Amino acid sequence: MALQLSNISKSYGVDVILENISMNINDNEKVGLIGVNGAGKTTLLRIISGELPYDSGTIFTPKDARIGFLKQNSNQDFGKTIWSTMMSVFQDVVQIEEDMRRLELDMNNSSSGDHQRIMNRYGTLSEQFEKMGGFELRAKIMTILNGMGFGDFDLDMKVDLLSGGEKTKLSMAKLLLESPEILLLDEPTNHLDFKTMQWLESYLKTYRGCVITVSHDRYFLDSLVDSIYEIERNKCTRYTGNYSKYLEQKKQNFEIAMKHYTAQQKEIKRLEEYVDKNGVRASTAKMAKSKQKMIDRMEVLDRPDGALDACKFNFELVYPSYKDVLTVNDLGLMVNKSGVLTTIADGISFDIKKGEKIALIGANGVGKSTLLKTILGKNDNYAGSFEFGRNVEISYYDQEQEFLNNSKTVLDEIWDKIPRCDESEVRGMLGSMLFRDEDVFKMVGDLSGGERARLLLLIIMLEKANTLFLDEPTNHLDLPSKEALDVAMKDYEGTVFLVSHDRYFLNKIADKIFELTPKGIVRYNGNYDDYLEGKENANKETVSVSSAKTSATGANDYETAKRRQANIKNKTKKLEAAEQLIEETELKIEELNASLEESGSDYDKVKEIYAQLEQQQKLLSDTYEQWNTLSEELEILQSEE
Repeated sequence: MALQLSNISKSYGVDVILENISMNINDNEKVGLIGVNGAGKTTLLRIISGELPYDSGTIFTPKDARIGFLKQNSNQDFGKTIWSTMMSVFQDVVQIEEDMRRLELDMNNSSSGDHQRIMNRYGTLSEQFEKMGGFELRAKIMTILNGMGFGDFDLDMKVDLLSGGEKTKLSMAKLLLESPEILLLDEPTNHLDFKTMQWLESYLKTYRGCVITVSHDRYFLDSLVDSIYEIERNKCTRYTGNYSKYLEQKKQNFEIAMKHYTAQQKEIKRLEEYVDKNGVRASTAKMAKSKQKMIDRMEVLDRPDGALDACKFNFELVYPSYKDVLTVNDLGLMVNKSGVLTTIADGISFDIKKGEKIALIGANGVGKSTLLKTILGKNDNYAGSFEFGRNVEISYYDQEQEFLNNSKTVLDEIWDKIPRCDESEVRGMLGSMLFRDEDVFKMVGDLSGGERARLLLLIIMLEKANTLFLDEPTNHLDLPSKEALDVAMKDYEGTVFLVSHDRYFLNKIADKIFELTPKGIVRYNGNYDDYLEGKENANKETVSVSSAKTSATGANDYETAKRRQANIKNKTKKLEAAEQLIEETELKIEELNASLEESGSDYDKVKEIYAQLEQQQKLLSDTYEQWNTLSEELEILQSEE
């Protein structure tokens, strides 16, 4: 058992946050912790980490088990570099290496009497250094930095020059390097692009330790976790399996509980009717009394709680557009960087037809939001052209939510847009977005991210446009609201062009994926899983390919496949050779360490052995780096088959 919580409760004054929370988590188990916004998920992580006290209950962890906690907005110490931040994890190993370097200098200046003592000390430290993974640590650091998206960064860059999201990613990289036995992650996929999310999922699946993650990323939960703990109405319920299994089990559990409740209520009613009818008759009074005892002995079931209220989305349109919604020709995107216009992507050409639901994806910083803003006339720095079709009416969800008026109340923000409605009608609409009672008098500027998202989506619903441009619409929404948005978007009869990192949402909604690159758009038919399959099979359909090139493309694909197979074979051989060299070098280092112990006070011989040892250690470190690079390249090649 890696972690056991028994009846943990936490309140703030009269507000109960958690009540009798119990969890039993096994070694290496991967757990998803879910619940609506404000349910107490982060509070529970803080309690487990020891950061926050709790009112009652017990927490058990094995002796010496380390707990690592990644917060949503974690920051590293200012002043350090990226590299020194990562190296700080191995401070004890670094200290040993520094001590070894000092001993090497001492050998050159030592007397014959001190020489043997220095050599013995050096041999001990060298053995410790090897056992603690000193020769592999740099390769291990680079593996994690590359996986977390820092491969192209200057590793001597000061951490305080990184953005907030990059600092959080670096915090995660450092935490993964520390490898605590209990890993707590609060929204770990925030700030990550698709490639990094996929790497993180793969890494955590084989992580040696238990992982408890709070996440609104349903695809991440589906891919990673073995079990789900849901906090609802201050209590905690365990479900076996991933997120999709949780949805099935929760529905089944409710249906079974409702059947039992309904059956019991029916039986109680039958018995009560019998008692009422026969209690006063002498011939049946005894039987009626027996029936009453049956009722009294019953453990009456409570009516099962239904699902918590979720948003009720309904996107309609007044009239449809014509067939051609948008045509983009050779568009180039430019941004202003320190007063200089810089092209971030060009050669962008595509078209959108009525009723299509297209997802725009791409690496962070490639210009996805900029492309939307350019097409919508909110960015004048571009080359090329674009044109909307006839009768196209657009609503725009801006992830920055800049169109909301912070100085208005929630009620006025909506009522000003539909002045002909009375207050009760407006309140009804706001109620569908979970703004009830006094909530409607909140100032828009005081709303949380989730509340602002719901308010903006309500405005879009009221506009009833036939074309929606959505930039990260699921950000800040809790899981029930995301599920509701999935259904509403699927039922919407208009056209959708959206940017999203929510892969589960893309799977539910998108019928085409446009991948934005610095050199244009690569188009894939289908949803996100189809996109992954297309990437793997290299069956890409680019907008520049014409039907006349079909046969040539087939031949090129064949040649490409042949070259890929040859490349895989070549890299496999190199990888095997690197593994062999690592094994031989490690053996050589062991032999040299043994020779040190046998060399006695022969200074010249010791000096020669030290030189050889240093050479072999450098060779081992370089070979590990080569092995790591070859492994990554081979994995990419094999995934493209």
